[in-house]
Amino acid sequence: MYALASARVAPAPAVHLGSSKTKTRRAHAVAVIVNRDSPATAAAVPSEQNAPQSRRRLLLTAGTALLASTPLLPRAAYAKDDEQEVSYKAGPEGIQFADVVVGKGDQPFEGDLVRTNYVLTVGGKKVDYGKFFVFSVGAGEVIKGWDVILMGAGEGEQEMPPMRVGGKRVAKIPAALGYGAKGMGCRADNGECQIPPDSTLDFVIELVGIK
Repeated sequence: MYALASARVAPAPAVHLGSSKTKTRRAHAVAVIVNRDSPATAAAVPSEQNAPQSRRRLLLTAGTALLASTPLLPRAAYAKDDEQEVSYKAGPEGIQFADVVVGKGDQPFEGDLVRTNYVLTVGGKKVDYGKFFVFSVGAGEVIKGWDVILMGAGEGEQEMPPMRVGGKRVAKIPAALGYGAKGMGCRADNGECQIPPDSTLDFVIELVGIK
């Protein structure tokens, strides 16, 4: 997506130098083009080819300032964390969950190809997120906890119903249904891990569709 903005400098007042004629400096427009999908670039285009170099530098500076103040779209405008407090329920196998939005579409069954948006947070730090992530539910392509969250499980007070298309669920997945005692993304040189061993995984999952 491209955004086009123009920075204009108001005309400076006339300056009188002794008996010389009055000289008025004219403002020149600068067009700043920002490509949000690649490193941002700026181009300064003076409205007159004979503009003084000082004026060109001034306008380029104004354009650069405008560019710096324009926020780039983050990759994660996908599934967003909910700011409001949620009341978690005890689910099966140590999972805690809450339905932010209850979907009204179809529910997934083992072997279905599902399309999801998600955000994964560990220890208060966002470590992964994705949009329209597709996988076969119940086929071992993702951690077990994710399959359980989508298909539902349990009974009685710990029953967690299956999600439906259009639904959005937050869940805390215990390490046993996540990356266990090994963690994930651990470096051999210093042992630091993207997801430390025995970590509880905080998920926000949206079920977008079922193929």
